[in-house]
Amino acid sequence: MTSAPQQPPAGWYPDPAGSGGERYWDGIAWSQATRDWPTPTATDHNPIGGPQTYGSPQGGYARPIGAQATQGQPAGFWWRLLGYVIDTILVSIVGSILSSATGLSTQVQGELDRWARELLLWSEAPTGDMPMPADAFWSAMLYSTLISIIVYAAYRTILLGTLSATLGQQAVGLRTVKVGEPADSKLGWGTAAVRGIVGALLYESIGFINGIFAAFTPRKQTLSDMISKTQVLKIR
Repeated sequence: MTSAPQQPPAGWYPDPAGSGGERYWDGIAWSQATRDWPTPTATDHNPIGGPQTYGSPQGGYARPIGAQATQGQPAGFWWRLLGYVIDTILVSIVGSILSSATGLSTQVQGELDRWARELLLWSEAPTGDMPMPADAFWSAMLYSTLISIIVYAAYRTILLGTLSATLGQQAVGLRTVKVGEPADSKLGWGTAAVRGIVGALLYESIGFINGIFAAFTPRKQTLSDMISKTQVLKIR
C-alpha cells in the first residue's frame, strides 16, 4: 500500500504555466500570484548563474533555494481560537463602554431587576401566566446587540484593511490573506469589509459554530473565511 506524497511547504516555485518566472504555491494549490526570478546572490551557490533549480510540488517534497518569500501555513484551530478570545475581550470592553455611555446597560439591568421581582412575587402565589420581560427589555437588548455587531465589524474591517490582521491575530502570529496569496500580501479594503461584516454577523447569530469550521476544512477556514475567500496563515 502506497501513501500519498507529502506536499511541499508554501513558497515560490518555477511557474508550471511556463511564464518564465515563479508562481506561489500555498501548500495546497497554485495561486494566481507570480513574480520574476529572484536575483541570484552569493549564498545561492549556483555555479552556472541564472535561475535556481527547484523541485516541482507535484513531484513530491521540494523546497525553494534562494527564494526571498514570506511563507506561512494555514493556522491551526487552537491558534485561531486564542486570537479570537483576545479580540472578543477587546471588543467587549469597547462595547461595554458604549452601552454604558448610551444608558443601555442601565436600562437592561433595570428591566431584569423588575422582572426578577415579578417572578419572585408570582412564585409565592402562582396564579395566571408567568411574568415575562417587558418590551423595553427586548428593545434594549436589540440595541445592545446592534452596537456589538457594529463595533466588532468596524474593529475587524479597519485592522484587516490596514494590517491584514486583528490585534488578537497579531498577538499569536497570524495573518489574513486572500486564498492562494502569499503571506506578505495585502488583504485589501473590499475583502476586509466583507470579512469583517460577515464575521461579525455570523458570530452574533450562530456564535462559535462559525469558528468550529476551522477545525475541519482543508485550509482551516471558518464560514466567514469561505464567504470572503480568505484564509488565516501562521507566520511565526
